Amino acid sequence: MEENEAKVESENVEETQEIADKTPTESKRTPPNQKKMTWIIGSIGVFLVASLATVLIVGAVNDYQRSQRPTIYVIDWNYDLPGFYNSEDKFITSSDKDMVFEKRTDSAEREYMHLKSVGGYKNATTFVLPSTTKLDEKTYSVYSVGGEDACVIKTVDNISAIYAPSLYKEIGSYSFSNMPALTKVEFRSAPQGKQDIGDHAFSGNPLLTTVTLADNLNSLGDSAFEDCSSLTQINLSGSLSKIGKAVFKGCNMNYINFNGNKTDWEKVTKEEGWDEGISECYIQLLKETKTSPYIYIE
Repeated sequence: MEENEAKVESENVEETQEIADKTPTESKRTPPNQKKMTWIIGSIGVFLVASLATVLIVGAVNDYQRSQRPTIYVIDWNYDLPGFYNSEDKFITSSDKDMVFEKRTDSAEREYMHLKSVGGYKNATTFVLPSTTKLDEKTYSVYSVGGEDACVIKTVDNISAIYAPSLYKEIGSYSFSNMPALTKVEFRSAPQGKQDIGDHAFSGNPLLTTVTLADNLNSLGDSAFEDCSSLTQINLSGSLSKIGKAVFKGCNMNYINFNGNKTDWEKVTKEEGWDEGISECYIQLLKETKTSPYIYIE
């Protein structure tokens, strides 16, 4: 009897153990909250990966599209004082005593100053044009520069940038020509007045790549940018009324960005031979709404 009871008890123990082995314990189960959290985290991960892939694809497409467009240069303005600056953008001198001015009168009998020449400094790399000057305790606006047959700045070897803080209505002949280190120039606009660029005003500058002229640009003189071999594009105002001969001869123009439509461009007086030396260049008509807003010069 006892043997039978022991046998039954043994069988019960084995059966209980077998059931226990087949039934997961509570510690082996995944709680419902944990399952939900795992699903949420997984979904977020998938969303982030998909978003990143979308950003990379869109970015690549945008980069490609941007590479097909002409570059529009923007120059940061951080110079307050006229005069010379060194390569670290530190002010050297205003050079007032070395600037030669000439008092002139415009068509409305208003007096202004013309900058004829300025001494140079060996350590200077940037020149900021004066907007005003004093004569006999009276302050005059400076509206024009150059107009001779040589560069205004007498020592030009290291000057790489030229800025004008106010409207210069006339950039005279040869004003900033034959400057071997010049890479960029910026001339500001004004609500009133127009800007005229003289003959050979920037010619013979092999490193010049960035040019910003006034929004109220009126004319470009003969050979204004001749032999600026690094110049590949330029922005021209829709107010432009005249282009002289061989303006971009010796340049490597890819884009002439004109801020007007086809009608505006056709109104511009173009001297015979204005496009001498230009080939495989697009004239971008920035305000043209038709499907082909450009003119191609072969």
